[in-house]
Amino acid sequence: MNKQPLLDLFDQEYEFSSFIATGNELTVVSLQSFSTQFTHIYGDSLTGKTHLLKSWVNLANRRYNAGIYLTPDDIAQFSIYDIDLNTYRFIAIDDIDNAAEEQQIAIFDLYNRIKLHNLDNYLLTSSTINLNYSDLRVDLKTRIHSGVIFALKILSDKNLVTALSIYAKREGIKFGDHEIEFLVNHCNRNLGQLIQILNDISLFAISNKKSITVHLIKQYLQS
Repeated sequence: MNKQPLLDLFDQEYEFSSFIATGNELTVVSLQSFSTQFTHIYGDSLTGKTHLLKSWVNLANRRYNAGIYLTPDDIAQFSIYDIDLNTYRFIAIDDIDNAAEEQQIAIFDLYNRIKLHNLDNYLLTSSTINLNYSDLRVDLKTRIHSGVIFALKILSDKNLVTALSIYAKREGIKFGDHEIEFLVNHCNRNLGQLIQILNDISLFAISNKKSITVHLIKQYLQS
């Protein structure tokens, strides 16, 4: 398998340092340490699962030049059996709850290749829901549950405000705490969606040559 095209499947800029870890610090520390061979994380859409998987792969590539990020769509396009496990020691598979039956079998076989042959490979997987309530194959669930499972925590309103404030300052967006609190109280409490809205409001303010105020936010939300 040609290595470079696979490494080009994802944005190289994903880093743990750019992930707002409030409430999920233990998950981040565990992933950064590569302390467990099999790890699974689950959480709602836009809670940062993909960011974490890609950050994990990027870190593995910086340290060992041996990581790869895959989705069920990627697995459908080529045989997972062609992956050279000597080359790719760190394999991340995103959204496995969207994997078709054939892809699930291939992922299960990948676990077996690593586990039964005592290989020095690491698997990180993710799903949107707790796998106990998914339609995933029972044998694959069993393999995944043999490792460590992390549930990404939904942030409290206070932590959402803190996380958004950190993000705004880091990105140089002049968004006051009062305005952020208003945003949290009037929008979906999903960090990923709130960040998207915050960025959109910033662009809205720039295009209208106005400062970001509650009045401006109301205008944006009503537009």
